[in-house]
Amino acid sequence: MTSFRPDSFLTARAAPLATRCARAIAGAARALVDREGRLIPLSLLAGAACSIAVGVGAAQAISTPPDTLPIAEVKPGMRGYGLTVFSGTTPEKFDVEVISTLRNFRPNQDLILIKTQHPRLEVARTVAGMSGSPIYLNGKMIGAYAYGWLFGAEAIAGVTPIKSMLDELARPLPRGIAPKGGGPLPAPVSAVSRTPPRAAAPARLLQGDRGFLGAVDAYDLASHAGQIAARVAPSLSPPESTSLARASTPVMLGGLGGTSLRIATDLLGPLGLDPMQAGGGSSANPEPGAPTKYVDGGAIGVELVRGDISAMGIGTVTRVSGDKLVAFGHPMMNGGVTNLPTAIARVHWILASQNRSFKIGEAVRPLGTLVNDRQAAIVVDSAAKAPVFPMRVQIDGVEGAPHPTWNVEVAHDQFLAPAFVSMAIGNAVEATTAERRDMTWRAVSQVKIGRYGTISLVDFGAGNGTPLSSDDFVRSRLVRAMGSLLNNPWEDVSIERVDTRVKVTFDREVVLLRGAKVLEPEIEAGAHARIRLDLQPHQGPVESRVIEVPLPRELAGSQVDIDLAPGYEVERPMATPNNVAELVAMLPNQTHDAESVVATFRLRENGAAYRGKVASRLPPGAMDTLRPSSASDAPETFGAQVQVPISLKRFLVGKDTVSVTVRPILR
Repeated sequence: MTSFRPDSFLTARAAPLATRCARAIAGAARALVDREGRLIPLSLLAGAACSIAVGVGAAQAISTPPDTLPIAEVKPGMRGYGLTVFSGTTPEKFDVEVISTLRNFRPNQDLILIKTQHPRLEVARTVAGMSGSPIYLNGKMIGAYAYGWLFGAEAIAGVTPIKSMLDELARPLPRGIAPKGGGPLPAPVSAVSRTPPRAAAPARLLQGDRGFLGAVDAYDLASHAGQIAARVAPSLSPPESTSLARASTPVMLGGLGGTSLRIATDLLGPLGLDPMQAGGGSSANPEPGAPTKYVDGGAIGVELVRGDISAMGIGTVTRVSGDKLVAFGHPMMNGGVTNLPTAIARVHWILASQNRSFKIGEAVRPLGTLVNDRQAAIVVDSAAKAPVFPMRVQIDGVEGAPHPTWNVEVAHDQFLAPAFVSMAIGNAVEATTAERRDMTWRAVSQVKIGRYGTISLVDFGAGNGTPLSSDDFVRSRLVRAMGSLLNNPWEDVSIERVDTRVKVTFDREVVLLRGAKVLEPEIEAGAHARIRLDLQPHQGPVESRVIEVPLPRELAGSQVDIDLAPGYEVERPMATPNNVAELVAMLPNQTHDAESVVATFRLRENGAAYRGKVASRLPPGAMDTLRPSSASDAPETFGAQVQVPISLKRFLVGKDTVSVTVRPILR
């Protein structure tokens, strides 16, 4: 058989002529793209041209690498070995024996069943984290350890054939891997239902498997997780004990505790990941003596967040080919083209379990990027650098706290970034303010956005003896904004940095609106309506506060209903954003000051919002002019209203409505 390089489509015999052909078409190759808009690799053009020149067809040019064994030659009873890391960073051998081959186990993919023999595997049996361990027969690689049975009593595993994995390695990628342009539960619903309607933004195209589908200004982390789970779940093996399931990817969680662990399980579990508290840290500063390159059978980690908290999916390298490698033998999240940081990992121990055993490890040197996440393998480019952004959380007001400042780096991903931002803040606050007493907190976050400057977002809350947790921040404006930016339908957005300062006071700075009363039921046109608010503070007597709401003269002769609601629940009239600039301008200003009460009343006119502009009041007849007769691109219309915010310096709970009569103007 002619010698063959795995990363080339040319035979050695044709190489000299191929070189000349490749040089001749190099200029044209750089400019050509295929029908899907992807750059056609130069090697493919060169291979095709030279095959024609030497009379060799494409089928003859593509061959099985000589150091691999085709599945057709794998027979029951054959013995060989596998490579994996049992402890440390150096791969070790374990014995294998072929049982049989399952045809069409997955779409267009067979599976080889093997028995494994090793003192540790006799105890641990099937091990999560061994996914990708290369298997050899007669000194040739046949594939990667990738599947096993839950609760299995025997050390039996399924092997993904190496050809299926190399097919994934050969897939063309987009011209460049850039940060993907793409938060919490739904945004607070305004107490006033007459705010401008917001049409759903168009679903983003080509945004990857983890994009959020929905209105760009209504990002919802829980809904996003559900959408991804619905897309990913059909590609995962069923969890029943009688099913042959992929050796799941254990995610080592470090620095997380309490509620954050539950949230990590809730968000990552449906994606086929298996979060577990196992320690970890940052690979940003490589450990002395850590390996400098990947090797077949070595441990590899995919870092979702690193620093004072960490989350790393761990698996095994199957085959290194130049700067690229394939690993796992199954998908991590089955997301296709992706962009997540990877690292060389060290294994501490294989923990045996009756359910499924798993490797415990941590990252020791950052290296490369996960660029493709497919059915048969993940593909890593060790020469690429994935985008991450730094995040700093500073907690003030907790005297004597041993660790008030937290620093992490978060993977720049449409879903993972908002998810881990919420966990990073919530975990830091929960760990630092673990107090079961009354508490009020205010968090001010500065988000630096590439090309669009920095926006400031305010979150807040008050507790009644329950410690703060990540649940409070899953619902935060910061997480909603992150999700909206990363999942916008117009362009890729780069988050460059997030800085959050949380100020904590051990007092419940909340007042309950017990009632409201108009002091003068009838007023002159153009006068102020005086309203007394009865406010019930925590553990104190009822307080009265008189506010004044100016009413325009045009309301003469009418009865005016005035709605009173907390500022954080009243949405400002805004147009649906049509580009990133409008979205960035909108995000910090969606609601009023959180520590205010907002008085809202309707006017007789209508308002309109169109292409980022809002006209709160339009003259009579303007609506007929604005309604196009031959186009569907019309302004969003709403009943005109006036919103009057009044500062309280405390958070208000409760709503009310009062009415006042405006006397007619006598002429």
